[in-house]
Amino acid sequence: MKKRIWLLLLTLCLSLSGCGQGGQEQTEEDFTAVGGETMLEKETDTLNLSMRIPETLNPLLNREETVDRILKLMYLPLMEFDESGKACPAVAESWEMSPDGRSLTVQLNQNILWQNGGRVTADDVVYSLNTIRNAPEDAVYKKVLNYVSGCTKAGEYTVVFTFHDVFSSNIAALRFPVISAAYYGGQNDPKAEINLTPMGNGPYSLVSYKQASELMLEANPSYHGETPNISRVRVKVTAGEETDINAFEQGMTDVLVTDAMEAGRYADEGISGMYQYTSNEYDFIAFNFRRDLFQDKSLRQAVAYALPKESLMESVYLNYGVMTNTPINPKSWLYEENVALYGYNPTMASTFLKNSGWTDEDGNGRLEKNVNGVSKPLQATILVNQENTGRVQIASKMKEELTAIGFEITIDKQPFETYQEKFINGQYDIIVGGWKCSEVTDLTPFFGTGGSLNYIGYSNPEVDQLLEAAKTAVGEGQTLLAYSSLQKKLAEELPYISIAYRNQAVFASKNIGGEISPVESNVFRGIEKWTYQKGE
Repeated sequence: MKKRIWLLLLTLCLSLSGCGQGGQEQTEEDFTAVGGETMLEKETDTLNLSMRIPETLNPLLNREETVDRILKLMYLPLMEFDESGKACPAVAESWEMSPDGRSLTVQLNQNILWQNGGRVTADDVVYSLNTIRNAPEDAVYKKVLNYVSGCTKAGEYTVVFTFHDVFSSNIAALRFPVISAAYYGGQNDPKAEINLTPMGNGPYSLVSYKQASELMLEANPSYHGETPNISRVRVKVTAGEETDINAFEQGMTDVLVTDAMEAGRYADEGISGMYQYTSNEYDFIAFNFRRDLFQDKSLRQAVAYALPKESLMESVYLNYGVMTNTPINPKSWLYEENVALYGYNPTMASTFLKNSGWTDEDGNGRLEKNVNGVSKPLQATILVNQENTGRVQIASKMKEELTAIGFEITIDKQPFETYQEKFINGQYDIIVGGWKCSEVTDLTPFFGTGGSLNYIGYSNPEVDQLLEAAKTAVGEGQTLLAYSSLQKKLAEELPYISIAYRNQAVFASKNIGGEISPVESNVFRGIEKWTYQKGE
């Protein structure tokens, strides 16, 4: 095994070496960015990162997540978003929503410069949105157009966005990077030379790009913000996640972004620091409302009281997550803490079952209920995908706890494709599931009657009204109040038993220090405050 890994790493070294020293001669495939110069500084101040092979280096035409992370070092978004999901200034300095919620007037920061010294203006923002219109359908920022209908110039540094609908989270769609209209000049072919030569406005600028090998970046002297402590960045092109992990473990890269539950693996080797952030990966237990059994709210409440969430946080999540009582991320400014709680209480669970008519008449430890003269056993099947060890653990613990209070439980472990098909088609009783939630908050698809992701078959007119109120709220105060009411109702009704939002982490080598504070929307946010000290 060690020999195989060594050969893999040797291949990696050869394929990623590129122009490792500033004085090396470039091949015909190399080029130096506009305004850039070959770097001659010592290697002791170079941060090593990684990404996949880029099809393009235009952030609005790009389709690859790891490439997007790197391009955020060179391009500022129209708006930043903090850990709570609230909009913060970036290219946009301030903004005001119209009273009817259908348009947003945005004032730009007049001090932001492009790498070539020109100012970022309203023309650039309008051009950026038009570039998204012409981007591939699976481009990273294409979904902006689901919310934004148009963008017009209202002054040299003022733009007005219009939206398709009144929607409380419209502003969350305005996180796209802004690119230069004058520089790109309408060239929408992702592979065109201009789209492989970034010219941005962020903390770093491109010096050179060795195709399919590496990018070299340096601190951008035109950047309006704080000058980065680390003067340059090398970005190595890697084949996939396994290569990323091996490169990090061997000290060839300084940063690895992965599940926080990998902490033990790297801590044992003593090679890294870990900086956690709460992701948008949400885990839950859901009921199939097409089954008569789960139309009874008391039975759902009994299941909730029988679920030892705190124990699961320790044993399954290893405390690398945040428990939640609603489908909203607890780190979000929209999260409502004051909802009905179902702490682990088997006695209370049994009481709810008894009050619903479930008894153990024959003394065999299994509950039954007389329905129209027929004794029906309390039994259910828990669907789980077999590849996800965490979900399998949760299902096993549920079986143990529910069996103890009188259920007859079967676990249905399936490969992911079969699991997904059964979920969509309603072929389950209870499911251990998860969603990668959008940064644009809308719970209607999950819980609204006929919602596109409402695979549980849930329907409640009062919840539908609350969903509509939350969706169409205008302004922070109205939105916060609407989401508070919605979460209280969902916690009471329990279409889902919310478990946790998982943590992700930036693992950093011993060389990296400073103020590291990643967020879901940008793991390199605040990279200007990172420091680099080459180890012995």
